[in-house]
Amino acid sequence: MASTSPVELGRDPLGAYRARIMYSLATAAVLLLVPFAVNAFIQGNAALAIGILGGVAILGVNAIAVYLKRPPPIPLILLLVPLVPAIGISLKVQGFWGALWCYPSVLLFTFSLSRRMANVCNVLMLVLISALVYHFIGLDYTIRFSATLALTIVLANLILGIVFDLHRRLLDQANVDPLTGAFNRRHLERCLSDAIERQRRTSAPASLLLVDIDHFKRINDDLGHAAGDGVLRAVVELIGKRSRKLDLLFRIGGEEFMLLLPDTREGAAAVVAEQLRASIEASLPGQAARVTVSIGVSELRPGESMDAWMKHADEALYAAKNAGRNRVAPTGTLPLRKAESPA
Repeated sequence: MASTSPVELGRDPLGAYRARIMYSLATAAVLLLVPFAVNAFIQGNAALAIGILGGVAILGVNAIAVYLKRPPPIPLILLLVPLVPAIGISLKVQGFWGALWCYPSVLLFTFSLSRRMANVCNVLMLVLISALVYHFIGLDYTIRFSATLALTIVLANLILGIVFDLHRRLLDQANVDPLTGAFNRRHLERCLSDAIERQRRTSAPASLLLVDIDHFKRINDDLGHAAGDGVLRAVVELIGKRSRKLDLLFRIGGEEFMLLLPDTREGAAAVVAEQLRASIEASLPGQAARVTVSIGVSELRPGESMDAWMKHADEALYAAKNAGRNRVAPTGTLPLRKAESPA
């Protein structure tokens, strides 16, 4: 397929929510930990109180930043700096109960950091605290602690895996046409906006191919909608095989498709379009009807808006249709047009 899955576009399922998650967990942690720090001072254990307050300070500063809609200034991995000594002191003073603080810490790291960084923090904590448990308590408790904490980390990753899978399915439902597997119009607008912004920043070219199946209504009327659906799927499959992995294919209408070609000038895009047109004509005669396509080609011009870019691709497509169909029409063959600025 020419289109890559939404997950492959590098989107973090929890990315939009991590700040909110961290704010909620950090706020709860601050409210719960301050009394423990006060109690440690009262009992004369200043080192433990300082360690707890160090963690409270990191969480509190980040929570305030999130509340003010700013990025958290302190990397959460630094929480290990006060956390490990504080748990070590707690193990020495209170015994095995001091190690229990590792379990909520696993949840904090898992849902507040990227998956890779969370696993790094959790594994470091597992190793360091297991060593402290062994030093202060003994081997039997170390084995039990290490096994249960490792299981907690595994379960947290399983939950994240389910979240990732559900996110992928939701993206597929929101962005992918269920009949053909091509992206839908909703995803098109986002990708075109990205291409326009990329050109504005780096002058990277991009071109559109607007593909229309010729006389598609006749196929539906003469052969039935099942045959028409088969033609749509066959066209999408063929375009996918003939396109690069970075090219993105969208279904924007009943029998209309748009292929986004990043880093491609109009001349090269017209060559690709002609190859696709010839391939479809040659490869789909067995669909119980002769299948051909008309293709309009439009390169993004500096300062051009999304609507103008799509409009000029549409004009090129109609030029191809008016010239007899089953052909390619680049905008360069149309009357000279001016770039239109975004509204």
